[in-house]
Amino acid sequence: MDFEESQKFHNKYYHLYDKLVCVHLKDGSQITGLFNDEFFEEASILVDCREIRICDIEKMHAVEN
Repeated sequence: MDFEESQKFHNKYYHLYDKLVCVHLKDGSQITGLFNDEFFEEASILVDCREIRICDIEKMHAVEN
């Protein structure tokens, strides 16, 4: 994955930054936590201090409190 793919992901999900999210992974598992940061060079994001590769993400959405 390259910078362009990271930018596409950012454009789709930037509105979720600093919010509680549920990340659905391609392996069927889910991670819920605060969307903390993005790493364009590594093509990954940080959710509750856990690094997740963008290529492993199926979708992501906000969690309503």
